[in-house]
Amino acid sequence: MAATTLLRTRVNKSRAREAKKILAGLGLKPGDAVNLLFAQIVNRRGLPFAVQEEGYAYAEAEYGVSPAELDRAAESIHRESEQARRRGEIKSLPADWRDLRKGA
Repeated sequence: MAATTLLRTRVNKSRAREAKKILAGLGLKPGDAVNLLFAQIVNRRGLPFAVQEEGYAYAEAEYGVSPAELDRAAESIHRESEQARRRGEIKSLPADWRDLRKGA
């Protein structure tokens, strides 16, 4: 077995609680997740996900989408979802749809 080291870090309490639940559902412990993350960092020689600001800069860097293209896409999605809502094909989402993920 390879030698190990003990890592200690501070994380937001509610985020840690939520992450532990998710990891448990995957059959993992937090230490397993950290080991997986570190393995990917070593494999990729960097983080396995983009770390940058959100919004236009992110869309442009990640997908090559200009701010104007992003605005047009957002307007189109909004228009199409409103039409589908009026036809009864979808329900209205709360103003902050992220509330759905929190179980609110």
